[in-house]
Amino acid sequence: MQLSPSASLASSSFVLLICIFYVVIPAAADEYTIPSSGTVFIGEENLDISASGATAGASLVWYGPGGKVSNAPAAQVTVADPLDFYVSSVIFGGKTGPWFLLPGNSVAFYVEEPALEIRVVDYSSDFVVSSSSSWVPKGDSAGFRIETNMWVMAQRPDCDGAPMSIRLTGPGNVKYSSLGGYSLQDIVVSSTPYETGPVWNTGSSEYPSGNYTVYLDTDPKDSQKVTFLVQKDNPLIKPTTAFPVTSISHTAVTPSPAMTIGQSPGTTLLTPSPTIQDAPFTTTSPTVASTQSPGPGIPLILCTILSALFLAVLNRKVS
Repeated sequence: MQLSPSASLASSSFVLLICIFYVVIPAAADEYTIPSSGTVFIGEENLDISASGATAGASLVWYGPGGKVSNAPAAQVTVADPLDFYVSSVIFGGKTGPWFLLPGNSVAFYVEEPALEIRVVDYSSDFVVSSSSSWVPKGDSAGFRIETNMWVMAQRPDCDGAPMSIRLTGPGNVKYSSLGGYSLQDIVVSSTPYETGPVWNTGSSEYPSGNYTVYLDTDPKDSQKVTFLVQKDNPLIKPTTAFPVTSISHTAVTPSPAMTIGQSPGTTLLTPSPTIQDAPFTTTSPTVASTQSPGPGIPLILCTILSALFLAVLNRKVS
């Protein structure tokens, strides 16, 4: 049977469309299928652990830290459904390491506590936001660094890594699902540390100045929140307070026995230096107290008396 040109063209277009679909749409990640001796994280659920050989009703045991099978089991769990297994924190919390499948004591899987942390990176100024440096200058290019042990999910069949979303909230409780053209949803982390690169232009008007909060959202648990400030001015530099200048008025000082310094009403005078007016410099000779000599009256009287006596005696001799 020979197809018409239009039918042939439609058939070719359909085949091309199917090919494009398989090329553009990657295979869905299957993070729920656990290989034998694979790693599971406390808090994960809906896991398929059948590759370990576990069946419904099978027993899983934990021999304590170190996993020495010669010891008596420290904990034991009965598998209800190996295709829908839940790593409960109540049962598996604090019991990390290998879990074994009885009766053969083969390793079913390894249990780990999920560890994840998100950091804000300022790529313009080359620093990482921390408790001691929680300010991103507005206008800088920023991004995120993810550190986690959950990257080992990439070792699961048909799984590219650990899926997680970055939850970013800004001033006014505005939630951002993307930054420019970079989506913050369903990021697949296959190594640690994982960096987004400079995907955030903080200078854009879409991102007002103020406090922002970011954390990682994953199935087992969420990371701790990181709060930081985006603004132009460094918050560590406080504005200088201008103190008012108080002018001190002095009244004219007139030298007098009692000197008075005038002061304007309402003005606080803080230890003023005394105002001294210079007077003409005069050298004063010291006054020396001298002993006064007897006046000329007394010697003159004595001399007159002596002269009279002398003349009287002289006249007596002559006569």
